[in-house]
Amino acid sequence: NNTGHDYHEKQPEGRGKGKHNGFGGGVNHFNPSSPLYDAKDAKYIALSDLGLGLTATVLYEVAQYYGWHNLLIWYIIPYLWHTDPTIPHYGSETWTFTRGAATTVDREFGFIGRSLFHGIIETHVLHHFVSTIPFYHADEATDAIKPVLGQHYRSQTEGGAIGFIKGLWRSSRWCQWVERSEGAEGLGKDIVFYRNRNGLGVKPLQMEKKTN
Repeated sequence: NNTGHDYHEKQPEGRGKGKHNGFGGGVNHFNPSSPLYDAKDAKYIALSDLGLGLTATVLYEVAQYYGWHNLLIWYIIPYLWHTDPTIPHYGSETWTFTRGAATTVDREFGFIGRSLFHGIIETHVLHHFVSTIPFYHADEATDAIKPVLGQHYRSQTEGGAIGFIKGLWRSSRWCQWVERSEGAEGLGKDIVFYRNRNGLGVKPLQMEKKTN
């Protein structure tokens, strides 16, 4: 539970009776009967759980058939190319191809990234915009798009491979769910950012304590 309160008994539909934060308390994002959701949303939580279970099953089978090393390369490492505390997530009213393509980050992975992955980690922003440019021109093209993108170009290149691992740790700590920014107005309500329960970065929204 990341709501910032433990007043689930006050859930209007009575879904919070006898439930509390903490392990075994019945308050989590995977439980269809959790007081975090209205009864009308229960079926969607169940479908989400089913999707997570199917995804985990497929990933396990892929690892068994192709090996965990390939799963790491194909699925786990790419997570870091698209996950960063600074990356916004757009809804249907604000998304465009250009905005969507810019929601990634270039990272430096040293010899591994340059030699084994042909620089796809270090030039991933470019790849989102023009995926047909060959890798041996990717650095040159990346330098060309940086002044065009300006503040919308993201990179984390300090420290080489060690910096890459630090970035993975940072993202796992900072990026736990997405949420609309407090005070957002107009189209700003259709753009969400990563939040976390660790007190890092922008604090998540807090539900006000209701009194009878």
